[in-house]
Amino acid sequence: MSVIEDVFSYVDENRDRYVELVKRLVSQPSVSATGEGINECADLVAEALEEHGVRAYTYTDHGGSPVVFGEVKAEAHATIMFYNHYDVQPPEPLDEWVSDPFNPKVAEGMIVGRGTADNKGNIAARIAAVDALFNTLGEVPVNVKFLIEGEEEVGSPSLARFVELHQQLLFADGCVWEYGYRDKLGRPVLNLGVKGLLYVELEVREGRGDLHSSWGALVENPAWRLVKALSTLRDERGRVMIDGFYDDVEEPGQRVLEMLERIPAEVYDASTLFGARVLEVENPARRLLLEPACNVCGLYSGYIGAGSKTVLPAKASAKLDFRLVPRQRPEDILAKLKKHLSNMGYGDVEVRMLQGYPAARTDPEEPLVELITSTAAEVYETEPVVLPSGYASGPMYIITNTLGIPCVSTGVGYYGSKPHAPNENIRIQDLITGIKHIALTMLRFHRALH
Repeated sequence: MSVIEDVFSYVDENRDRYVELVKRLVSQPSVSATGEGINECADLVAEALEEHGVRAYTYTDHGGSPVVFGEVKAEAHATIMFYNHYDVQPPEPLDEWVSDPFNPKVAEGMIVGRGTADNKGNIAARIAAVDALFNTLGEVPVNVKFLIEGEEEVGSPSLARFVELHQQLLFADGCVWEYGYRDKLGRPVLNLGVKGLLYVELEVREGRGDLHSSWGALVENPAWRLVKALSTLRDERGRVMIDGFYDDVEEPGQRVLEMLERIPAEVYDASTLFGARVLEVENPARRLLLEPACNVCGLYSGYIGAGSKTVLPAKASAKLDFRLVPRQRPEDILAKLKKHLSNMGYGDVEVRMLQGYPAARTDPEEPLVELITSTAAEVYETEPVVLPSGYASGPMYIITNTLGIPCVSTGVGYYGSKPHAPNENIRIQDLITGIKHIALTMLRFHRALH
């Protein structure tokens, strides 16, 4: 047997052990929005790394949730980094789960539980790949670094500080980002970037208490005012109407446009994927992957419980996110939003920034892109779908911009993994295939990048 066959056979033989590793990580709550279980999960991740041959260190000097750094020093002339996060979204609504979200259930070839896809299944897959190489070859043929944080689901507010304090520790030739999935045709979907994010809360408040709704004939209702303010931000086709919003959006290069043309419609066909009504846009793939957007995430005012309550509320609030593209800066968009509201006569709308970070994108010509793409094609036995940028957001800019390391995203999810939703899951076969993909990437890493 070849080295690759030996490694793949070992992964298959240890299938149950690697499933148990996923279950073990998922069983520990780690909700960054509330802080539940964060420290305990960091300890568990460090323990899992150590048990599988990775030296682990836990850092708390950056002022946020613990960062777990793992390292395998192979004395090689190439270094691969894995970025992941151990924190998860809140599990609510609990009544929509088929089982306890933190007591993972294995059924019908799937592992169901909060964090299986986002992101503990991917942590487990990367640890398992290192484990398989150690137990097959007696070594890992590349230096390996794990950067596993606990604040991604709340915007990674302290990760930049950690990197500032430990920049020399984080040198690598390439980084494999946290997630990826298989589409309905079984093709792995790889991302070369992510969008940036500006998440804000808008509030209109009257200097009074709630009133009987009969006073609505004379008294200003902050809910109406907020809705009118929101209506000035975006047109019916989804184009943002804030002056200067698109000033820093650059035209994509020819290579990126060519990649766009090769993306199957199934990847971005929201009508088929979700049964959703879609906006009328000329190029849906370009809009989703390469253009910024504005979205209302939540609205609150007055009484929203069961039954009726005739009330004239004293305040109204909305939460919005702006998905940004390279060169757009969250601070600049925030200033333009405030100026827009003032110019439109809504200067009384209070704007609070809750999260923000810029976009990131890796050059398609980077050798890392060819490596991840070719190894995916070999392991999955089908050509992968390569996206110039994902449509979600994350702190990848810290890897690509601050550290100057190219980054490609791949992972063990699939189109039905339901990240952030009830019954989040991964398929066991995708986990096993994902482990093999990471193992093969490490086997080929030195030759491909040097």
